[in-house]
Amino acid sequence: MANVLITGGTGLIGQALVEKLKQHHHDVTVLTRHKAKAEKVFDFDVGIVDDLYSIDPNIYFDAIVNLAGEPIADKRWSEAQKSRIYRSRVDSTYGLVKWMKTRLMMPSVLISGSAVGWYGDGKSSLLTEQSGFHQEYTHELCQDWEDAAQSAKELGCRVCIMRTGLVLSNKGGFLQKMLPSFKCYVGGPISNGRQYMPWIHIDDMVNAIMYLAFDSQRENLSGVYNLTAPKPVTNKEFSQTLAKTLGRPCALFVPSLMLKLIFGEMAQLLLTGQNAIPERLSQAGFEFKYHTLAPALEDVLSEKH
Repeated sequence: MANVLITGGTGLIGQALVEKLKQHHHDVTVLTRHKAKAEKVFDFDVGIVDDLYSIDPNIYFDAIVNLAGEPIADKRWSEAQKSRIYRSRVDSTYGLVKWMKTRLMMPSVLISGSAVGWYGDGKSSLLTEQSGFHQEYTHELCQDWEDAAQSAKELGCRVCIMRTGLVLSNKGGFLQKMLPSFKCYVGGPISNGRQYMPWIHIDDMVNAIMYLAFDSQRENLSGVYNLTAPKPVTNKEFSQTLAKTLGRPCALFVPSLMLKLIFGEMAQLLLTGQNAIPERLSQAGFEFKYHTLAPALEDVLSEKH
C-alpha cells in the first residue's frame, strides 16, 4: 500500500486517478484550491488540503502526481488568462518542488503534467519523445512547465513528465464539448480536418500513471512520456468515427475563419495538431487497452457509463 499526494485532484484525470488508487487500497491526499468542492467529490477516506505546508512533515509520500492547472481551452487567451494559465502550471510546480525540499523524506517519484502542445504544430509528422518542436505559445508554456518539474531531480527524486493528449471520458473534457453539435446533426470536421488529434482513453491515462508510479521496474522509468494512444487520428477521422458511433451524419465543416473570430489566438489549438505516439511508454512495456479510436468511443459513450 502506497501513500500518494495529488495536486489538481478534482479535475477530470485527478478524480479518475483517485478512484483507481482507492480501488488498490492506497492512501490518497488531494491538494486543491477548492476544498469545499473536493469534500463533495471525495468520500471521507481521502485526505483533502488547500495548503501544502499544513501537511505533517513526518508523513512520507511514495509518489506525487502533479495535475494542477487552469484549463487551457475554457476561455479566450487574453494576456490576463495566459498569465493565469502560466501561474497555475509553472509557478505552482516550482512551489511544489520548493515544498518538497522541506520534507524529512523525499518522495520516490514526481509524476508531473505537460501536454502534446509541447511539440507545437506538428502537421503530419510522426512525433515521438525524441522529436523536435515548432516554436509557439503552447511549446513555451509546456517547456517551462516541464523545466519546473525536472528541477526536482536535483533533490534525488525520480521525475516522469506526461505529455498528455486529448483524454476521452464521459465525465468531461473535450469530448463532452463536441457531443452536443454531433447529437444535433450539425457536427463535423474543423477546417480541412487534416490536423491530428492525439487521444487517449481515460482508463489508459490512469493506468499509465499507475504504471509509471508503481511498476516493478519503475526505478528505470523517468523523463518524458507521450500519454497518447498508439493510433492517433486526424480531426476528420475523429469526427467521422464519433458521428458513426452516435448514428449521426458528418457532412458539415467548421470554417477556420469562424474559429479565429470566436476564439482568437486560442483557435490554434483546434486548427493545429500533433501526430504523437507513445513510443517510450510502449518500450517500457505498458499495454494499452484501447489502441484504436472506435472501441474507445464506443466504451466511453456506452450505456454502462
